[in-house]
Order: sequence, then C-alpha cells, then structure tokens
Amino acid sequence: MVAKQLDEETVKKVIRQVEFYFSDSNLPRDNFLKNTITESEDGMVSLALICSFSRMRGHLGLGDVKAEDVPEDTVEAVAETLKNSTTLKISEDGKKVGRTTELPKEEVAIEQLDSRTIAASPIEYDVKLEEVESFFGQSAKVNSVRLPRHVSDKRVFCGTALVEFSCEEDATKILTQSLTFRGAELSLKPKKEFDEQRAKEEEAESTRRNMLQNRKNTPQEEDYPKGLIVAFKLKSTTSEDPSVEKGNEVKLETEGKPDSMELGTEDKKESSPESEEKTETKKLSADMYKDNKDVVLREDLKSVFQKFGTVKYIDFKMGEESGYIRFEEAEGSQKARAAAVLAEEGGLIVKNYVAILDTVTGEAEKEYWNMLRGQEKFRGNNKGNWSRGGGKNNRGGRQFNGKNNRSRDNNNSGNRPNKFHKVAAA
Repeated sequence: MVAKQLDEETVKKVIRQVEFYFSDSNLPRDNFLKNTITESEDGMVSLALICSFSRMRGHLGLGDVKAEDVPEDTVEAVAETLKNSTTLKISEDGKKVGRTTELPKEEVAIEQLDSRTIAASPIEYDVKLEEVESFFGQSAKVNSVRLPRHVSDKRVFCGTALVEFSCEEDATKILTQSLTFRGAELSLKPKKEFDEQRAKEEEAESTRRNMLQNRKNTPQEEDYPKGLIVAFKLKSTTSEDPSVEKGNEVKLETEGKPDSMELGTEDKKESSPESEEKTETKKLSADMYKDNKDVVLREDLKSVFQKFGTVKYIDFKMGEESGYIRFEEAEGSQKARAAAVLAEEGGLIVKNYVAILDTVTGEAEKEYWNMLRGQEKFRGNNKGNWSRGGGKNNRGGRQFNGKNNRSRDNNNSGNRPNKFHKVAAA
C-alpha cells in the first residue's frame, strides 16, 4: 500500500506543531501531555493521539475525530514527516513520538521560559497567532506565541499576547523598543509582571463567583411586609332567602360601582373636573345605600376594622361578598383576627353580615403583593398615555388609548388580586 503523501506546506506545519508540543516552551505547562509522557514506559506518546489534537486536525484536514479514529495512513505520513525533525524521535513501529533530549527540571524550565517571554498589549480580539508571530519575527526569532483567554470569560482573548523568543537577550532587547501593531502603540513588559497582574484578576474573579454562588444558595428574604393583610367573607345574618344568603349580591339601581380605594395618609393625586364629576357620581351611588343594612360599603368596613389599628387599604367593591383589609401595622391585623375568633358570631359584625376573617400568608401573601405592585407599575408606565375625552359617546372623563377605562357592564375584577375563596388559609 502506498503511504499517504503530505504537501510541502503541510509538512512544515506538522513538524513545527509537534516540535512545539514537545518543546521546553510547552511541556512545563502542558499538564496533559506531560502526564502522558510520565505514564509511558518509554517516554513516548501515541502519534494517533497527537494527530487528534485541535491544531493538528486542522493541519491534516481530519475534522473532529478521536485518537482511535485517526486513519492509519495519516499516522504513517506524519511519522515519515517527523523523521526530518532534529528534536523528535519516532518509535520503530512508527506509531509513537518523543523528545530526543530529556526535559529539564520543571522549576528550571519554567524560569528559563519566563525570562525570554514578554507580554504585549493591546492586541485586537480577532488576531491570529501567525500574525503576531510574523510581526515580532521581524525583530528576533520567535519560539512561540500564546493568546491567553480572558479571566472572566474563557471564550474570548484577553487582549495581551505572550511572545517567547529564542533567548533572554532577544526578549530584553524587544522590551526597549517602541512598536506599533495594527495602528496601536504596544505596551511591552516582562511576563513576570503580566503573571502578577493576572493573579490579582483571577483572585478577584474567584471572589466574585463565590459571592454569586453564595447568593444563589442563601434563601433570600421576601421584599414585602408581612402580616398586614386580612381576607374576609361576608355572611348574612338576617334572612334565609337564597338571594340574601349569597351575601351582598343585591341588584343596584346605579350602573357605576366604586373601585377599591386607598385610605389613610397617602397623598391623593390631583384630579380633573371630569374625574371629580365621576367621583361625585360614585359617592352619590354609595350614599344611596348608606342606611341599607343589606348593602356593605367600604366606609362600613373601615368603621369596624379601624378599631384595631390604622386601615391603610380596603380592597372591596360594593355588591361583592369578599375582599381584603390591609392595615398599616401587623398588630392591627392580629387584633382583628383575635376579636373575630373570640366573637360569638364567629366574626365581626358589619351591618346585617358577619365578616369571617382569614389570614393571608406564604405564597398567597406574596402573590397579593406582587399583583398589587404590578398594578402600580402598570399605572405608572401608562400615566403619559391618558388623554381627555368628552361627549356622550366617550362617556366623558379620561380615556386610555382611545378606549373606555372600564366598561360599566363588566364586573370582571381581573386586574385585582384574587378574592377570598382563592386565598389559601393559614
């Protein structure tokens, strides 16, 4: 069988690459190859393994193959090529390669390597090894070029090239020169200084990663106040009529229903004449039922619950049978629940109804606050999208994106937190 032939250019690349793998420049810091040599009885390495290394695969056009899949004719061709090297030797069977000389002690080899290596920056991220080698090769013989990866992202080049020259004298001479690469004046310094700076960056990066990991592993405190909310459900005490037993579900003569309102010390926003007129209409609607014992208003709830503490918010619509009370302090909700438990009726009396209380904790409490804050954020983001409308068809008052803010015929409270029956009991 005729052995595979490598073209002249490939021969040069293969010899240079394998000589570099086994050189004093690479072996002291190439733990994989160094360990492979140490574990070998004869100090030699499989040529198939060498051919499976990334750069060798590129030179030989092998694609992504493992050592056991490298064709035999390729191994034979590489073995024949490396016989021309003065620093390498090939085994008798032509399947292994090794150094012709012993490797110096590791400490000595590394010290010698560093003394003839310089660090050059800034080098653009898309640079090729061959380009850097060619540039510095104009000034002195270059043994190798390394492009270290960035400390925080191993996928990208850090911007500093490490250039090893054939001797310490050449490296020292280069450090005194003023060089420009790709239009940028280079900063040149001994590799020792680069290593010191690199060590600091790696330490800082390690600290940063540890802090991030600790944050992931440490349970985070929920960023909402606890124990302020009480859920309630109204139960009729005056009639067995099924239409009344359902709670507050009486037919209202007015179409408008007031929304949940904020109570307490929070600032009130300035309103337009149209919105003031709308508010006045709602107030009149509520006043119609002020003395109706079968219709509970927010004012009725406030008068009952404010005995236990400052009521900050009442989430309730006239005509509904359940809602939420938010106190300013957790102590208020605690007192209200305690009073409800001790009451003979099993809850707090509000007109002709008993308000049966339940705590809102855990995921239910978290969900309530998330929904509440989501509504506040939505209102804040869309504040600038409101425009004034008028006339009968536009219903007067403010419009949102040209549409009615809320349909009178729509009782859906989809933008409000879930009601009592959806809240998990503590």
